[in-house]
Amino acid sequence: MSTGHVEYASLNGTHIFKLIGEVRAQSCISLDKLLSKIEQQQNVVGAIVDMTQTTFIDSTVLGILAKLGLKLKQVHQIQAVMLSTNPDITTLANSMGLGQVFVILNYCGDPSVCTLALMEEHITHSAMLTTVLDAHKTLMELNESNENMFEPLVKQLQKEQDNLEQASNQNV
Repeated sequence: MSTGHVEYASLNGTHIFKLIGEVRAQSCISLDKLLSKIEQQQNVVGAIVDMTQTTFIDSTVLGILAKLGLKLKQVHQIQAVMLSTNPDITTLANSMGLGQVFVILNYCGDPSVCTLALMEEHITHSAMLTTVLDAHKTLMELNESNENMFEPLVKQLQKEQDNLEQASNQNV
């Protein structure tokens, strides 16, 4: 199974995220941390999510992208742009409500844009659980269909996280 990755570049307040290949939850701990840093910045003027080379994307990654789009709208009053040439990826993004927070364009772009791969983080079970839970909660905020679809998963993940926290507190 081929794995995907996320690349990133920034220039004068415009942030570019390029998702390449099969992008799954494991690839997005670094992305989630980066989004938190970007949210704190004052000079953000735009964001582009390039999915023209994405062959698969899971719901956790979609949730993190939804979080990006929501935060840019709320904190910086910016509507981010999503580029996609794969009809399946575009349909999936739209069905999850990402069209509410992104302008989704069918654009191939310039392959010479220089992005650098985000460094893979050492992934703990707790960090992965938090990222997956937060991503799905964000998707649930976008529309009622997502809320109905992901509510059982979120409840289960929340229960698992609560159990981990209890176990951690007992070990202290």
